[in-house]
Amino acid sequence: MSAPFDDLSRLADLDLALVALERSRGGLPARRALAELSERFAELERARALLEPERAPLAASLTALEEEVARLSERKAQIEARLDAATGAGRELEAMSGEVRHLAERLDALEDQELELMEALEPIDERLTGLRAEAAPMLPARDRLVAEMAAEEEALDAGLAAQRLERDELASRLEPSLLQRYERIAAREGGAGAARLEHGSCSGCHLAVSAAEADRLRHLAPEEVSTCEQCERILIRPDQLGG
Repeated sequence: MSAPFDDLSRLADLDLALVALERSRGGLPARRALAELSERFAELERARALLEPERAPLAASLTALEEEVARLSERKAQIEARLDAATGAGRELEAMSGEVRHLAERLDALEDQELELMEALEPIDERLTGLRAEAAPMLPARDRLVAEMAAEEEALDAGLAAQRLERDELASRLEPSLLQRYERIAAREGGAGAARLEHGSCSGCHLAVSAAEADRLRHLAPEEVSTCEQCERILIRPDQLGG
């Protein structure tokens, strides 16, 4: 009478292995590495997003200053060229000389402001450059990990498929009412619907059976189906298994 219970025990082992394999999907090495990389990439993006609004007005001000410096420098150069080409003296030459001096003073002030803005931008730009440098290799690394994860999942799915085929073959050998009872318990427990009685304890819930229950189980006929009094799984006794 051992064969049905041997098959039932193997079915329970397979169902537990299938559950473990399915749970391992979330812990695949490439999946864990991809999650860590994605988390770090997101941190870098958040840091960049905080720096960009700080940099934007400074950069805009610097651009505006540079444009003004270029405009005034061109104006100063034009006047200086006219002065160089002029001869004699007069109010117009005096006015042009005064404008050149004024432009020079204005350019000095603007260049000082440019320097201040560049000094303010420098640490921000250095930080942004560092963030981009760290993030750049993450994109090809992510693609590599996605490919590795696909390969790991393919191998996992192949293992699952092979074990499911074996499970289906074992299930087909069980008496229908016993299989239905097993499947109902397995669905409720989220794993196996049967467990072995090992050293006085149920291998499913790992609780010891009472002395009275142990004595009762010893006197059951080998073909009689018993149940764990704690978890209600089908309890497979040692005398029901083959050697």
